[in-house]
Amino acid sequence: MDRQCLVKYSGLGLMASYTVGGGASFTYVDYSIDSNKGAVNLTIDNSTFSYNCYCGTEISLEVYSPLISALRSHNYTIASGGGLALSLAQRGYSVDINVQRSTFVNNEATIGSGSYVLWYAGSSDSHIVFSDCAFTRNGPSYVVGGGGIGLFKDVLIPSGASRNGTSPESHRSNTMLILRTNFTQNSAGGIYVQSLYSTVVSPTGQLTLESSRFEDNSGLSGAAVYMIEKKGHGTQQGLTATVRNCVFVGNTMADRAQVDIPSSSNAVLQVVAMSITITDSKFLSNVGTAVGGASSLIVLEGEVVFYNNSALTGGALHLSATTILLVKNNSRIAFYNNSATISGGAIYTDYSFGQTEFDSYYDCFLYLGVPGLFYNVGFFNLTATNISMIFLYNRAPLGAVLYGSTLDICSWAVQLKQSLNISPADQPVLQVLYERSIIFQLDQKPNTPVVFSTPARFLEVDNTSVASSYMPGQQFTLAIRSADMLNQTIQTVVTSQVFDNFVPKLGDSGYWLTSATASKRPNAVAKVYGQRNVTMSVTVYSVDTFVKSAPITVTLTECLFGFVYTENGGGDCQCSKATTSSMVTCDENLKLFNVTEGWWIGPDSRGGTGLVYKPCLFDYCEVQNDDVRFVTVLPQAIDAQCANNRTGLLCGGCQEGYSSVFGTNRCMKCTDSTLGLLVFFAAAGIGIIAIISFLHITVSEGYINGLLFYVSIVSTYEIHFTGRLPGREVFIPVFFLNLDMGFETCFYDGMTPLDRVGLSFVFPIYLFVLMVMFVWLASCSFVVSQWLAKNSFTPSKLLATLITLSYNSITQSCFQILGFAPVTVYGLDDGKSSVILLWGIDPNVEYLSPLHAVLFVVTVVLLVIFVIPVPLLLILPSFTSRFIWRLKPLYDAFVSPLKDKFAFWIGLRFVLRIIYFIISSFSEPPTNLLLLGVGLVIQIFLSASVQPYKSPVHNILDSFYQCNILLLALGALYFQDFANSLQAVTHKSELGFVLVVVGVAYVVTFFVLGKLILVRFPRLTIKLRALCKKHRTEPPTAEVNCDPPTDNNVVQETDSQHHPELEKKVGVNEKPQVIPMFARLREPLLDSPGFMELS
Repeated sequence: MDRQCLVKYSGLGLMASYTVGGGASFTYVDYSIDSNKGAVNLTIDNSTFSYNCYCGTEISLEVYSPLISALRSHNYTIASGGGLALSLAQRGYSVDINVQRSTFVNNEATIGSGSYVLWYAGSSDSHIVFSDCAFTRNGPSYVVGGGGIGLFKDVLIPSGASRNGTSPESHRSNTMLILRTNFTQNSAGGIYVQSLYSTVVSPTGQLTLESSRFEDNSGLSGAAVYMIEKKGHGTQQGLTATVRNCVFVGNTMADRAQVDIPSSSNAVLQVVAMSITITDSKFLSNVGTAVGGASSLIVLEGEVVFYNNSALTGGALHLSATTILLVKNNSRIAFYNNSATISGGAIYTDYSFGQTEFDSYYDCFLYLGVPGLFYNVGFFNLTATNISMIFLYNRAPLGAVLYGSTLDICSWAVQLKQSLNISPADQPVLQVLYERSIIFQLDQKPNTPVVFSTPARFLEVDNTSVASSYMPGQQFTLAIRSADMLNQTIQTVVTSQVFDNFVPKLGDSGYWLTSATASKRPNAVAKVYGQRNVTMSVTVYSVDTFVKSAPITVTLTECLFGFVYTENGGGDCQCSKATTSSMVTCDENLKLFNVTEGWWIGPDSRGGTGLVYKPCLFDYCEVQNDDVRFVTVLPQAIDAQCANNRTGLLCGGCQEGYSSVFGTNRCMKCTDSTLGLLVFFAAAGIGIIAIISFLHITVSEGYINGLLFYVSIVSTYEIHFTGRLPGREVFIPVFFLNLDMGFETCFYDGMTPLDRVGLSFVFPIYLFVLMVMFVWLASCSFVVSQWLAKNSFTPSKLLATLITLSYNSITQSCFQILGFAPVTVYGLDDGKSSVILLWGIDPNVEYLSPLHAVLFVVTVVLLVIFVIPVPLLLILPSFTSRFIWRLKPLYDAFVSPLKDKFAFWIGLRFVLRIIYFIISSFSEPPTNLLLLGVGLVIQIFLSASVQPYKSPVHNILDSFYQCNILLLALGALYFQDFANSLQAVTHKSELGFVLVVVGVAYVVTFFVLGKLILVRFPRLTIKLRALCKKHRTEPPTAEVNCDPPTDNNVVQETDSQHHPELEKKVGVNEKPQVIPMFARLREPLLDSPGFMELS
């Protein structure tokens, strides 16, 4: 081969079944020290290279070392060159290689499966042309690039190889042209190009792709074309590339998860630190960014179309690491229907990423016409500019047209505004371009982040959403707003700065995606792990731009009840073993408890360190909707479980500044009003004694017996009749008749529940004291005794009525004092349990504590002398002893309205009071209401059957009041079954029903009492009759009955009626004389001479 050599191969058919060595290999080196230039021509025409595989290792270490571990993990050795390998290392002569009308199919190699071209450092004047060829299905999927052609430029000669030939000064550039060639279904991309030491060895070189088609190729880096050069930026000298009149259609980025190979690209045509010119080309329906650049110069010229491309970011263009996009004059660039999943439907740039808001100099990536010397000054003439960039139907959550820059700092933008007399601060250049239809042709207004946006430039954290302190590892929320350079609220990924002694964390992964909607702005979830009792500053910053928020102060506290401290994760409060229960679940993230509805959870507030969870007492806890199965309890807000200002263990006590009050279980703020209430209660007691004495409204008359039973049962069940609805005031008269306070009354500031229950004994006892004083006064005063005898009133009637009035109140107070609550306390560390006995009304009070023990003794005494003896005396009377015989008039006062054989009936009613109270206190709705209803049905049936009272009116009234209670019970059961969707309507209906039923009872009661008063005072009736006649305006058509009303059912009893032997016959002119009663029949409560004889 002397000076010139021509080698031509035609009709080659190279095929190997995966044999080592590949198809054909040509290597050119210097063979002598001769300065004269020769020429070598190689033509490969109409040839086929198929199913060849090359597995050599001599080049790959220098070419792409990260491939080694990945490929060896798939049991492949490192190799290069599949179908055709061309190695050029000559300096002394030129080489022209023309491969035409050839087919490369199903070849495999590490790089360059179809054809592998290697330009060694120093080689020059080589010209390679691939024309009218087809590269189909070359390259396995695990190869990084070059499924069709792999080109490596300026690879260093291996150590020890011959370097004969001319000096570098005689270097002439190498070129490669790919013309009218199709790249189809190659699994490692179409073309892979890597230039290593261009700026040092051979600073020039040209690669041209012309009139070629890239279709249905796939790859990990550059689905169609991947180019990379080892230099700082594409604007530096080196290999230049041109893509002219090419079509890229249907290419797809492969799944990078298949092979763990590092890469910074994700585009169909990807360039890194390269200069590339794209002219009159089309990018159609590619999956992955159509054109991507990193530290490169990308020039668009002529008519370039980007249509229907899709990617995560940048559907058409993805420009990163200060990549410059230059659009030459007389160009028409069209972006149609491109989309991005995250941002940049048409164009995505991170040109200015990492810069501060003051470094806006770096914000411009787009140049029009001819760039300046350093690409920071452009020469823009509006009248001479013929550039059209059309954006239609592009889509992305952020920046459907452009994401990453405002373009305001671009020199052409400044000159454009100046030529239009627009101040730089008046309008963004994007708005100007839209309104004037200059350069940018847009289909939507650029006034929302959906159209144009940039990475985060501002980061705001709402400090008001952050509490002052948290447990280590406790979740809290931050209201975070991220804004772009246009001050538009955008989405961005944020994280927090980690320190040695504490670890702040956003979300579960440490990162959080902020909201793009300013009005919604969902709160970010945050935690801080670390040591207890320390205060720190937490800073949130953007992952993309490192923009930081103002620091947030967070204080870590001790672990609250139910949690124990561990060193896990840098310091965390974890759920205690005591919280493992079917009724309670512990959330370690939120540091809260989910408790079964109707249960209470909290610490042992008596000074212990244990945990308590138990069903709520009475109406002490807040009530949720009926369909809520669990309620959320925060350990720092235990009292949120409590209703009506209550606090403490099982919500038994009152919060600081609140007091227990009469008439309700609520705790209220109150002032000392002891003196006024004492006067009121003193007057009320005297009034009750006077009304009973003067009006003869006693149980002996039989009219109020059913009423007193009614008020005792209704006062016991009223909370179940009305639920917890407003309108409890309807029962105030019932409470008064039951000797309870019918409205909320504070006796003194600081009164506890134990004080309230203890004081409830005072008023009934006060009434008995008044009664004893009244009897004593009658025994000492002739006037009083004479009045009592004249009005046929005995103290036994008064005493019987007071016993009936006060029995229910005293019995309830006794049961409240005796009530206890066994509470299980669970240890935090080991979860072991122990049971303690606490007072049932307020578990903050230990059972038989000093004050409770005193009331306990009083209660036992009342049970022995009052609660138990009263029903026993009435049910099983036995007057055998002298002391019991003295109670005979009291017994007669109770049973006088009853038939003799049903004298026990009144005692049975006292027993029923106790039974119904126990049912109400120790069973829950609807069980207690059902039992009450069943008992009332039996009572009504028995009353109607036996008619226990002498008077039919008494029987009717008694049955009426029992039926009224039954209606209240049935109504409560009925309304409790309504769905929650009708809750508001149900409450109104239930309250209306209660008002009607109770109102009817009040009307009947007032009518009966009014009639008794008229019978008691006949003179009042006479006055009413006279008043009736006085106001007559015309003669009556019928007789008006104005006579005093009489009631045959009212027994006007006198001593002579009871004891006819006391009356004797007298003469005509003599007055009747009452003979003194026998000593054994005299009222034992009276011993006054006035009762011995009446003159």
